[in-house]
Amino acid sequence: MEPVGAIVFLPREGNGPSLMLEDLLFDPAARWLAGTLSAQGVARFFVVCHADDRERAVPCFPEGTEFVTTDTEGAVTKLSAFLDGVEGPVAVVTRPVVLLPAGQMALRMHNPPRETGLFTLEASALAAALEEGAELEAALRAHGAQTPEGRAIPLTADLGDRAGLENVVKSISTGRLAAEGVRVIDPFNTYVGPQVRVGAGTVLLPGTILRGETVIGADCEIGPNSMITSCKIGDRVTVNASQLLESTVEEGAKIGPFAYIRPHCRVGREVKVGDFVELKNSSIGSGTKISHLTYVGDSDVGSGVNFGCGTVTVNYDGTAKFRTTIGDRAFIGCNTNLVAPVRVGEGAYTAAGSTITDDVPADSLAIARSIQVNKKQWAAKRRRRSR
Repeated sequence: MEPVGAIVFLPREGNGPSLMLEDLLFDPAARWLAGTLSAQGVARFFVVCHADDRERAVPCFPEGTEFVTTDTEGAVTKLSAFLDGVEGPVAVVTRPVVLLPAGQMALRMHNPPRETGLFTLEASALAAALEEGAELEAALRAHGAQTPEGRAIPLTADLGDRAGLENVVKSISTGRLAAEGVRVIDPFNTYVGPQVRVGAGTVLLPGTILRGETVIGADCEIGPNSMITSCKIGDRVTVNASQLLESTVEEGAKIGPFAYIRPHCRVGREVKVGDFVELKNSSIGSGTKISHLTYVGDSDVGSGVNFGCGTVTVNYDGTAKFRTTIGDRAFIGCNTNLVAPVRVGEGAYTAAGSTITDDVPADSLAIARSIQVNKKQWAAKRRRRSR
């Protein structure tokens, strides 16, 4: 009897927030619970929490969830109205708990067994009992079935329990991805949050950490030792030993090793972002190659651009930040400093070692370095003086 609605209480212990709002891995326990219930078919949620916890609780549940707080007037009437709108079973969660997917069981974490505080019963039966004046706990025990410990695991403040539960929720996520056609090479060394989505055919190598609202396409290779937070990753992308934050990477791109993509970046199709490259608040056009030892910040880069090793977009003057614009098919020589605001035109070149402070016209070569002077025998004379 899988529920179609859920009533979730987020009780407090003492003066602190509910245990359900503390993180397991990277997300609050309430988000893990809501995800499992949604996967079972729960479409409507009714959440009861402390007024001070509401702001943190709202993002944990699907859009459309109805919230009441401990100081809400007419809370019982609102609960009755919710039950009247549910046709079928309802899950009622009265205590902090982590719920495993159907068919998955965990070993009991302590002896003797503890009550889970998670009941399933017909919404109409609960509504009738409450209308007759029954207390909620009594109605649940009279008309509902309590989910056994092993599938519903009580959440406590004990750090030993918390570590065990983090292993449990880690297995929930990796198991979910495996069932959806994702190859997880080492489930014991892969960490995936409850909101993460990964396409079929993608391989997750050991040390992969996927957090937040990350969406990864099909046939990618992620890892080893990579962390991706709230990013959108296209199909056939490779991310090797790198970190990506709040950015978009389009299909066929290759990231890393040891790349760092900071928030608000868009990396185009078939782009190469190589070792020790940092991007920040920048858009990179398709086919561009940034192979190594380069910083691109606050920049708009066209397609087919080549960055030489050691390029820096100099975007900050100590007070304000400025943007750099680079046109399609430009060639940026090694150790070029592009002092923003500056524009490099389409097809233009910058000579290696240049510091570019003025715009470069399309199809031009910019040379901005001092003339080389060779002083013959200077080194030999210096050595003779030092004897």
